[in-house]
This record gives sequence, structure tokens and C-alpha cells, in this order.
Amino acid sequence: MNARPENNNNEIDSEEVVRLKAQLTEAQATIRRLNEKLDAALDGTGLCLWQGLPQTGDLTVFNLQAFKPGDMAPHFNRWCAKLHPEDRDATLQRYFEHLAGHSPRYEAEYRTINQDGSVTWLWDLGRVVERDAFGRAVRIMGAHFDVTRRKMAEQEMARLAHFDPLTGLLNRRQGMERLKAAIESALHAGSELAIAMLDIDHFKLINDNYGHTVGDRILVGIGSNMAAAVRQGDVCARWGGEEFVLVFPHSTIEQARLQAERIRHAISAYRESTEDGNIGVTASMGLAALTFGETSTGLLQRADQALLSAKRSGRDRIAIAT
Repeated sequence: MNARPENNNNEIDSEEVVRLKAQLTEAQATIRRLNEKLDAALDGTGLCLWQGLPQTGDLTVFNLQAFKPGDMAPHFNRWCAKLHPEDRDATLQRYFEHLAGHSPRYEAEYRTINQDGSVTWLWDLGRVVERDAFGRAVRIMGAHFDVTRRKMAEQEMARLAHFDPLTGLLNRRQGMERLKAAIESALHAGSELAIAMLDIDHFKLINDNYGHTVGDRILVGIGSNMAAAVRQGDVCARWGGEEFVLVFPHSTIEQARLQAERIRHAISAYRESTEDGNIGVTASMGLAALTFGETSTGLLQRADQALLSAKRSGRDRIAIAT
């Protein structure tokens, strides 16, 4: 008498399992569609959404963008290990300050080091969305942006603002700033300082006979030679065209002359390969020592006059300003 109702219950249970499985399948399909829409909406933006569980350290990134699965740290400790040493302390300080409720949100810009040694810049934002009964952070959600291209562009702009794009030496503006700072320091300390203006001899003929490409290669080569020859603390800047300025802090005129001679000989030894064979160049230089109360303009003018004297005396030589 009792067997039939039991079968009915089994049938009901079986139907319920089928219904629940169908709902689960539909829910999983909905989640997949939502993830696809999320990926499509964020594709190319460099934006990745993440969730952290501070009490366990678990980290989840919901969309990878251009990152590979192994790029994302699955745990807080792994993420810490990827932080660039120069950025780690400041980034963690901001993160823990927010977890403790001392700031309305977590925000940091930092570098991570990839497995191949390359660096990725991230701008990271997050906010605690759940706390326990004791006020401890249970869940934090946020997003990070890959800002590597922007940071590289900023660094390139900063480089171009300070350095000559052809030779890589300081440009005229930055060279002048360094010269003014060196003069101020020398006058304040009562120390010696000398400068040299350098001009590559007959550079126009090189451009006319061999072309500007060869001329540019010579400027690059000579710039590299000078940068390698100057002492630490000296300043080497491209002033314009084939003209350069050298600043020798803490140097008497004789010490500067010896250093300038080393540089002049290094330039004379330089050779540039062309279709017609190797060609060499020489340089003329004018030296001037700082006098008390002298400005950068006056010092440069005296060095320039000495440079003209070196050229009129036959070039490939150094003249000292009186």
C-alpha cells in the first residue's frame, strides 16, 4: 500500500533535479553572455576589473584584456612580489590605509615586473565593499588601467625637454640651466670653474661633400666620444649645429685645458665610414675661466671669442680667453 506514494515522491524529486539543472545551465549561459559583453565593452580600454579578499589574500581579475592568464597574480602575496621595489612601500601604504578605513578609496600608480623582466605601469583604484561585524575589510573591488604607453610617452617628452634628440647630450636649454647652477655654486663656495665652447672644423664642407646623413652620424659619434671623455660632474651639451659647450666645475683654467686637450684628441682620433672611405674631423675650442661676479652670458661670450681666435689661428687647437 505504501510503495506507490514512494514512487511518486521519487518522480517529484527527479523532476525537481531536472528543473534545477536546467536553471543552473541557463544561469551559467547568462554568466557567459554577461562576461562576453563585459569583455567586448572593455576590449582595448586597458581596464581590468578585480576583486580581493583581504582576510584570505585571494585575488580575482574578471577580464584580462591584453594580459595573459599567468600575468595576473591569484594571491595578494604574489601581487606584492611583482611590485617594483621603488614603488612597493608607497603602494602598500595606500592599500592598507584604505583597508583600515583611513581613506575613502585606494589609489596608486605603480610598476609591476613581469616574468620576462619587462615593466608594466598600472593605475590602480579600489574600494572596500564589504566589512565584517568588527569593521574589518572582507571584500575590496576595483579596477586597474595599463598606462605603460602613457608613461613611456611622458618619459620620452621629458627626455626631449632635456636632451638633444640626435646626440643624446643635454640640449642648449638644459645646458644653460646646468651652467647657471654651476656658476652660482662656484661663486657661493668661492671655487674655480671653467667652460669650453667647441666647434667641429669645416663641418659645412662635410655636409656638402658627404651629405647630412654622414654629418649626423659624425655628430652622434663625436657626442658619444665627448660624453665618455668628460669627468663625472662635468657638463656636456650640444649648443646648436656643430657647436658644443663643456662646463668644468672645480677646475682651474689649466685643469680645464688638460681636460679639453683630451677631448680634442679623442675627436681627432674619431673616424666615420663613408662610401669613399673613412673620414676624420677636428675641433676648435675656446676656454674661459669664471671671474668673480661674472654671469653666464659674459662667460659664454668670452669663451666664444676664444673659439674665434682658435679658428683664426688655424683650427684644431685650443685658445684661452684673456
